[in-house]
Amino acid sequence: MGAFADFADLVHGPQAEWGQVSCGCHPNCGVGTAVMVDKETREMRPVPEFLNIPGLVKDMQKITDAARGKWMSNLMMGLALLKHYNPYKSPSQFTLYELFKKFDKSFGLTGKDYGNVSGDRSKDDIEKRRADRWNFLFIAGMWFQDLFNYDFRRTEMCIIPYGTQEGEISFCAYNTGIGWRNIIENMHQNATVAKWYEEHGRHEIFARGKEVELSDKAHDMVLNPIDLTRPNKPEMEGPKTAHEEAVMMRKLYQEIVLKKQLDTKEVDKPVQIQSLSRKKQETAEPALV
Repeated sequence: MGAFADFADLVHGPQAEWGQVSCGCHPNCGVGTAVMVDKETREMRPVPEFLNIPGLVKDMQKITDAARGKWMSNLMMGLALLKHYNPYKSPSQFTLYELFKKFDKSFGLTGKDYGNVSGDRSKDDIEKRRADRWNFLFIAGMWFQDLFNYDFRRTEMCIIPYGTQEGEISFCAYNTGIGWRNIIENMHQNATVAKWYEEHGRHEIFARGKEVELSDKAHDMVLNPIDLTRPNKPEMEGPKTAHEEAVMMRKLYQEIVLKKQLDTKEVDKPVQIQSLSRKKQETAEPALV
């Protein structure tokens, strides 16, 4: 992502009010990929399947290092996309023009108005951006470090700071490892949950079919008549609510882990998956004559 952000910053120029978000803090910070989805036909393709991402990134770095003007950099970027785009593996209705437009819309390279995305955007801006036939779905994952593989260098290079009462703490240090989140929250907590309930009382809980008293039951909701006539199926086996599921899991835990024999229905018991390894045949002992 850092190569894309650096190129966008080059095109926008030093007069831009804000720079692009760059996630290139550490190579082990996380992983990500993208899927191009056709909103009309539901057809989808992974972007790396029809776009050579490693080759494109290398060319983008060369374009950024060349530091040409805005339009020359955009032209070179267009040639790089043309070089690494494979139309035979892209979605059936996806064209090279759509690829150019998607890049322009994502990074604002040409200044074309695709709809405002700032806090003062209007409904027209939202509709204008949603008029695009293609959805660019970005899938990202982050490596949450544990104590046995904690990388202090990655923590030092973290680009996501948390503002706390004790100062800025990086995302990795706050949420993983020794767990600064628990330390900070315990240092500055107002009261425990039990203490809060003792002083202020507990709010009313509506669960397990409890009626909710309403001052006015009139509504303008459109109810689906098919759903209204669909019968409840109490004869269905297994838990039907979160509470029943929790009760079943407690029984299974006590029966299986704690070795307690409780009255658990056969349908609620988990399926035991047998080993796929073949059992060794027992060798018969030689008979003594």
